[in-house]
Amino acid sequence: MAAVALTVLFLIAGAGKARVVDRAAVLAARGELAVAGQLLEPLVASSNPGALFVRACIALEESNLAAASRFAEQLASSRSGAPEVVVLARLIEERKRAPEDRWTDVAARAWSASGRPMRATKQLLGAIDVQRPIDPTAIAHVQGRGDRLLLEFGGAPAGSAGLIEAAFAEADGVERSLGVHLVAMHVLLHEKMPEKKRTRARSAALDLLDAMARSHPDDGYLASGAVLLRAGAQAPLTVADLASLEEALERNSFALPVRPLFDAFRAAYAQVDPGQAHSRAFSETARALPLDIHVVLSQRVAATSDSALRDRAAAVLAVAGARLEAGATLLERMIGLSLQMKGARLRGDAEAIEVVGKKRARLTGLMANGNAFWSYQWPIASLWRDHFVRNTTDEVGYYELLSR
Repeated sequence: MAAVALTVLFLIAGAGKARVVDRAAVLAARGELAVAGQLLEPLVASSNPGALFVRACIALEESNLAAASRFAEQLASSRSGAPEVVVLARLIEERKRAPEDRWTDVAARAWSASGRPMRATKQLLGAIDVQRPIDPTAIAHVQGRGDRLLLEFGGAPAGSAGLIEAAFAEADGVERSLGVHLVAMHVLLHEKMPEKKRTRARSAALDLLDAMARSHPDDGYLASGAVLLRAGAQAPLTVADLASLEEALERNSFALPVRPLFDAFRAAYAQVDPGQAHSRAFSETARALPLDIHVVLSQRVAATSDSALRDRAAAVLAVAGARLEAGATLLERMIGLSLQMKGARLRGDAEAIEVVGKKRARLTGLMANGNAFWSYQWPIASLWRDHFVRNTTDEVGYYELLSR
């Protein structure tokens, strides 16, 4: 407890009174509840609205629903019309009604029941960011070399010598997860690779991609990448290329490798800073996804001039787009619709163009409605963690719930 008290004193001294609530909110979102609670004590005693809001959220995290209700009622006496206060009351009600439900389901129901209020000009809290720089010493003490690559990827600048050498080492590592190998490939193909290492790096990356495709035979996305990236982005598709792509599109899976990357990053960051593991895993996953695969597909289709091959290429775009559109994430849906639009334009299919345009509009609306809930700040650690997990497994379904 003495250590906690010293930490609190340090935070207050460093942040100043005006920012104590926001500091506490970040700590609460990271799961550091004891420090956050002590930091808020004097402000809760004086009925500071932001402090009461954060304290209610901490009580929710602790499943102390009686305390959460008490703080929420005290807050409502001075800020009854604040959107966060309205949603908070519904969150507490929903958690009382269904204490075992996953947090994102509870949040979606509370958001709907509260009428999805418009964002106020001034919110109770500032933006919550649970991420922090990782101490290089902590990275050095991580046992797994693959995990060290993932952590260095999050901190070292692209093209740095240490990151590149770590990627070369992991590209040769047979006993590595798919997530680690995907990051190694990303580093080796990055545009900031020094010119003198570029040929060796590209060769190692493509060999690694071939190996990943062989070890995951159901994964059509990786298989298509192994075909597409071997030639330059402006190289026309050949008969053999198209046959291989058509075969890849028939495999059981054709999706972005979101989950393997997320799981790998989360496990790595949990070793050095659990409070940001989920958030950091999600943001680093977005950086490491092998998006070159579908980009090069579009470029090579555009470079294909033979009319018969161009027709087959347009069909490949349409099927690849449809497979990705069926994915669980919003990014896959967006990419899928983009590929379908390009295929429809190549075919001159006005009806398909209109259908894809309507789907895009619906997806844009879905994203806006879902993001509206997260335009507010919710210092509830379990909700944050479930939010990032849901975004990698059922993001579309999750946003549909938030839109009802």
